Amino acid sequence: MHIRQPGLVYCPAMSKSSRLFLLIPAIPTVIYVLFLLFYPRRDVLILWRREFNAPLSALLPLIIGVMVYSVLALLLIRRVRQDQPLNTRGRLGLIALSIIGGLAIQWAVTRVTEPDPLVGIAWRTYAIKSNGFWTVGAQVQNVSNFINQYPHNAPNYPVHPMRHPPEISLIFWFGAQAFKLIPDVATTVANWLRPYSCLSNVSIMVPANQMASGAFGAVLEIILTMLTMLPLYGLVKRLAGWQAAVWAVVLYPLTPGFGMWVAQWDRTFALATVLVLYLCEDIVTKNSYRHAFLAGLVLSFATFASFGTLPIGMIAAIYSIVRIVQSVPPSELRRFAMWRNRIVQGVLALAGTSVLWVLAYALFHLNALNLFRVIMNSHLSINFPYWPFVVWNPWDIMTFIGLPLVAITIFSAWKRATPLAAAFCITLFTLAVAGIARAETGRVWLFFTPLAVGATAIVLVRRKGVEQTAIVGLLAVQLIVQAAVLRVLNDYGYTPAMMPPVTVPADAKSIDTRFGSSGQIALLAYKLSELQPGGYDKITLYWQRKSPEPIATAYKVFVHVALNDSDQARLVSHDAAPVDWLYPTTCWQPNQIVADVHPLAVPQNAQPGTYPVFVGLYDPLMNTRPPTFASPPAKVMYGSILLPDRALVVDKP
Repeated sequence: MHIRQPGLVYCPAMSKSSRLFLLIPAIPTVIYVLFLLFYPRRDVLILWRREFNAPLSALLPLIIGVMVYSVLALLLIRRVRQDQPLNTRGRLGLIALSIIGGLAIQWAVTRVTEPDPLVGIAWRTYAIKSNGFWTVGAQVQNVSNFINQYPHNAPNYPVHPMRHPPEISLIFWFGAQAFKLIPDVATTVANWLRPYSCLSNVSIMVPANQMASGAFGAVLEIILTMLTMLPLYGLVKRLAGWQAAVWAVVLYPLTPGFGMWVAQWDRTFALATVLVLYLCEDIVTKNSYRHAFLAGLVLSFATFASFGTLPIGMIAAIYSIVRIVQSVPPSELRRFAMWRNRIVQGVLALAGTSVLWVLAYALFHLNALNLFRVIMNSHLSINFPYWPFVVWNPWDIMTFIGLPLVAITIFSAWKRATPLAAAFCITLFTLAVAGIARAETGRVWLFFTPLAVGATAIVLVRRKGVEQTAIVGLLAVQLIVQAAVLRVLNDYGYTPAMMPPVTVPADAKSIDTRFGSSGQIALLAYKLSELQPGGYDKITLYWQRKSPEPIATAYKVFVHVALNDSDQARLVSHDAAPVDWLYPTTCWQPNQIVADVHPLAVPQNAQPGTYPVFVGLYDPLMNTRPPTFASPPAKVMYGSILLPDRALVVDKP
């Protein structure tokens, strides 16, 4: 018996059930946060690079923004009754919170690593290392040839288009066509974006409509990501009522992946997950054939963007089977007619999934099976240890969904959110043991996020206020710490502001050379180390931009240690964009000196002696070399520079 004492606020003791409910998500979340803050190495629970150098001016908006959003979300939830629809004020509040709050969280998270979030989103859109879809799509002139030749050209594309079907690249082509209709707007947008496109391998002087298509793609990615909350609201409302639906909407922007992967198209695939499951509800509850075909059509668009979305089909199948078992009387489950109808619906869903692929074959002769083979060969060629990633792959995506949500989905949602919990757990387990995911999954499996968000929302409706507040608090803390210290998207290359100043060292060999029609690129000097058979040595090139105008072409550098002066056979060679692909010539600033190191892996059977060294530039898109000029003792040969010094291969020690 509890006795209230005068002057004290009465707070009954938390029940054993409540304590257990909170411990389940709190333990992994607290351990992970402590690892992020204090564990010295990057292994076990930490799979991404960490930095603790974010300025306070960047962290304060993140902390304040997430906390304010969390408080407003809890206040809004308190005003929603489970048995009544939202009134006008409630609907406006939810819309305002989800749109303004969702955009604010994305801005705050991006600002941790980018002083100007808009500029950061532009870098992420144009840079090959973080995207590459604009690099491919902006150059498309003939859509028919592009789609027809995609299986042949995909291995030569930047890494992301190399492993995806053509849809995302075509989004940027579509944006370029749209901007053609508004040339003045295209010019204004393009002029602002040109400096931030230099990390691609496309000329920064491309036509304005092509340059502006980057803005079209970036904005569309954010819009599609935000739209995920609309069908998520509808799905959860049908499963568990108004209050659970509101919970789902307010929880979604607090998931770490929502804010940390801005401008990455994998975020948008969550929209496909929710749309397919929403249509599955009509398949199950209304026995709808039309919605079965529409669900397949949504999956068709998703797979045309990424073969990584194929597991959404498995999610939908598991969800539908569980919902059928839940909603159909046991006597009906034993009737063949019921299952015959479901089989027909499954066939219609498969037919819908094939629509875009059939059209692509009929119109452009794109062979889906051939494309799948090419892309999967590229993906599966990644060197990948199996057993560690059976655990690390699911752990990676769990951290970007939010550990409180995942813990509730796995351990507490089976009774009230069985279809979502089953679809989440079974599909994730299957993908983990299949071993088809190579390296990180925190970005590519974001389509799992709505399942955990929806399941948690359904569970939280029946929990006490203190438990609800604690879960929101745990999720907010994980988001703040994870976004503050993990670095997942700032390795797309060096921006001009990031490059440290370089001077040519005294021991470097000076050389008077120029490249380009106006001599806009100079090779000032080089340092060539002795080469040893079976060793990894290097040559360092010191470049300088001489022109006041930007270098329009993203040249690649080649170094040939040739067997003789004909340069027809090589002892060792190396081709790469400058600074290990991180600082293209299009980013170089006037008079800036760039130190460019090229590794030389010398064969084991290399014979001691001296070998000629050729250095040059070429346009990787046109496969042409720029005009080349040199003063003695250097020579211009074959569109390249023959260095005065020869490479010395020494005997093995």
